[in-house]
Amino acid sequence: MPPRIHRLGAAGLLLACLGARAQGAPHPIEGPSFMPMVLALLLVLGLIAAAVWVMRRAGIAPRGSSAALKLVTQLPLGPRERVVIVEAGERWFLLGVGAGGITRLGTLPRGESAAGDAPAPNFGALLEKLRGGGR
Repeated sequence: MPPRIHRLGAAGLLLACLGARAQGAPHPIEGPSFMPMVLALLLVLGLIAAAVWVMRRAGIAPRGSSAALKLVTQLPLGPRERVVIVEAGERWFLLGVGAGGITRLGTLPRGESAAGDAPAPNFGALLEKLRGGGR
């Protein structure tokens, strides 16, 4: 490296490269550029993440389930409140779900509808059974 360029530092090196390039000399850093490939990879990964997010928001993709717990049925009571029946093992739990939390309202043995393991279609009958009217 000539002493004049060395004294100028990085600015002198940049000017020397630009001058050599203008004279038709090859660029000092030759080789393939990986930047387009990296950007394309990041774009594809971003699209996959966005698709998963949209599918979860739409309810298409499950968020993950537990084999021990199963939602049997639910009844909305308001915009943020609902009563749900959850199956846990051989018991059904009647739960009140709201903005303030979850409250257990009652329990009963696991029931079965006429269709086998399908959820019972009549929520009112299940609620009456929980209250003791169906015993």
